[in-house]
Parts: sequence; C-alpha cells; structure tokens
Amino acid sequence: MPGPTTTIALLAVGLGIGLLAGLFGIGGGILAIPGLTLLLHLDQHLAQGTSLATIVPTTAFAAYRYARRDSVHWRAAAWVGGAALAVGFASAHLALALPARLLRSLFALFLLYVAVRTMRHRSAAATTQSTRAAREQAPTQAGIGGAVGLLAGLLGVGGGSIATPALVLLCGFPQQLAQGTSLAAIVLSSSAGTLGYALAGSVDWMAAAILFAGAAATVPAGTALAHRLPELHLRRVFAALLCVIAVLELTQGL
Repeated sequence: MPGPTTTIALLAVGLGIGLLAGLFGIGGGILAIPGLTLLLHLDQHLAQGTSLATIVPTTAFAAYRYARRDSVHWRAAAWVGGAALAVGFASAHLALALPARLLRSLFALFLLYVAVRTMRHRSAAATTQSTRAAREQAPTQAGIGGAVGLLAGLLGVGGGSIATPALVLLCGFPQQLAQGTSLAAIVLSSSAGTLGYALAGSVDWMAAAILFAGAAATVPAGTALAHRLPELHLRRVFAALLCVIAVLELTQGL
C-alpha cells in the first residue's frame, strides 16, 4: 500500500490522465508510465502493465461521456478495437521479453514522434467528402486497430495518439468523432494488453485503482473543454507536454 505522500502524488497523476482522456481522446499512458516509474520506482514492465490497467476504466468512462454527445462511431470502434484486441495480447508478451531500458527509449522516441505529428497536423473539418462510405472502410479501420494493439501491448499506452489522427486522415472523421471513437476502441485494446501483463504478474492493482480515482474526477471536465477550447492551442500544449515527458524518460537512470 503506497504511503500518504505517494498516494496524493498518484491521485495528481490520475487527474492529469483524466484530462488527457477527455481533451484528446487518449488513454493517458504517457503520464501514467512516467508517474509510476518516478513515484513508485516500478520497473518498466510493471509500470506499463499498471498503466494499461488504469487506461481500461478511464477510457470506458471517457467514451461514455463522448457517447452522450453523439461523438462515438460504434461500428468503426468495433473494427479498430477488435483488431487491436487480437494484436495487443501478443505484443504484451513481446514487451515482457525485451529489456526495460530499450522499452523506455522506445517509449520516449514514440512520444517525440507524436509531438511532431501533433504540431504538424492540420485540422480536418467535416466536409461532404467525409461520406458514410469512408467511415465504413473496415479494412482501413482494422489496420488502424492493428497499430493501436501493437502500441498498447509493446509500450503500455492505449494507442489513441495513433487511432485519433488515423481516423481523421484515413477515414475522414471530424476531430471530436475521431476522439470518441478512439476512446471506445482503446477499451478493447487496453483490456487485451492488461490481460497479457496480468498473467505475467506485472500489474500493481492498488496503484491502478488510485490513478483511476483521480482520472474519474477530471474526465468530465476534459470532455467539456474539448468542445470549447481552440484546437491549435490544445495541440501546442499537448505537444509540449509530450516533449517534457520524453526528456524525463530518456534522462532517467543516466
């Protein structure tokens, strides 16, 4: 059982996770993993498994909040999430066989890549080209799900940072619909990854529960802000946060 100071710190991290889930349609592993390694000094494998265990209920709650605003495409979520489910379990086993330092470096480089893509991404407003047929492209959505599942199991993140822009760029989804659909799909992919880590004993359930307690408090606020704040401002803040976390990950243990 974490001490009072650590518990408060984990709750604070959880608050950030909930905001990220609501604001950007991502699971929050980019905060959970550094928080667990820095605060509880968990090894990378245990931190990733615990992160996924936190992501499952957090994204389920956030997806519910988006669904109340009609911002979830359930058919696409099923294709993305189903493919991610199939890949996520296997990739979790692969991650457990890799050195922790390698995983940490891969995770940091992944964050930097997402930061660059976030800054360069241009908003894609819904147009007549975003047809119903485009949204029903099952093979494309299954391919997105495969990438999401790989990230979920290998790096301990939900994969929303890939699913959301992919749904916008490849399937013509408006940003809010892409985020809500991504959250619904992440529930499946994170569940598969969590199972893989749990079977290997690499989940700290108490830490996951504390993180979710914090996340549940801020998901509604994050969802509301996603529909109010300028998208460009949100992207810049998000990209800056990714860069800071990536530097912390790369420098830890040096």
